[in-house]
Amino acid sequence: MMFERVDWTLKKESNNKLDLSNNVCFDSILQNQIAGLFRNKGPVCNQYADEGVVYDILSEYYEISSRQIAIGLGLGELIPRIFQLYRDRKFSIITPTWMMATGFCEIYNINYVEGIDTSADVLYIANPNGMTGEYTHPDKIRELFSQFELVIIDEAYAEFCVEIDCSLISSAITLDNVIVCKTLSKSLALPGLRFGYCFSNEKTIYEIQKVRPSGVCNTIIPSIGIELFELIPQHVKRMLDCRTYIQRKYDCVPSHSNFVLLKNKEKFLDFVKYKTINGLHRMSLLDYSSFRYYEEISNL
Repeated sequence: MMFERVDWTLKKESNNKLDLSNNVCFDSILQNQIAGLFRNKGPVCNQYADEGVVYDILSEYYEISSRQIAIGLGLGELIPRIFQLYRDRKFSIITPTWMMATGFCEIYNINYVEGIDTSADVLYIANPNGMTGEYTHPDKIRELFSQFELVIIDEAYAEFCVEIDCSLISSAITLDNVIVCKTLSKSLALPGLRFGYCFSNEKTIYEIQKVRPSGVCNTIIPSIGIELFELIPQHVKRMLDCRTYIQRKYDCVPSHSNFVLLKNKEKFLDFVKYKTINGLHRMSLLDYSSFRYYEEISNL
């Protein structure tokens, strides 16, 4: 099936509904916290970002050497940069997943198959995935390391998988063929920052950095980055509290991500934007107080 991008001239539909359709959570408490950070220490936009500061922030937060980290303008810039390095290899893309995983393969004429194919050279897996919220046990992924030249693990949603610790960052920084990718678009519901990053061994990171564009970060991250990262655990907890409430009260397919999969079209869905996938209603999470507001007005 030929991959097609959405027309770039289209504007977002405006119907005054809260947009919970794109796997971006709504957290009213977080919004107030971030507004406070900007008031106290806003970015300097008349200069280029000091990316060295950004690497210091990530290195301090994760306790990993800056030489084992690469940043990008969101994973939408960083992942294709990685893909292009290996574009002459065969890719195995685990589906369901982010549509751009296969999309980038088609854009760059990369030979790929969907599903696990050990005849391929490169494996890409999102864990958990952003379509169904399912996760693959990290032990099963570890078993695949020896079968591929490179394993790319997209952990955009990993913070929301609390049943187990599914992150494989420790493998990425100790092995020579693993890359783990992360983003603030999901872990902190800030897609507008366009900030993605990855971890790997020094040699692989060096190759990724050799083909980076000039300037892959805005000035917000150097200004308030460490404060933003420190907000992640609080934000994730609020979203998980709401996920637990919704999944206990309504008929859902269990999700290990930042959204719920409702089997029925509940009344509160009339007041928000959401997506219907395979007969399920996928709605991004929001803080409990905000959800209760929509739940209550739907019952009036």
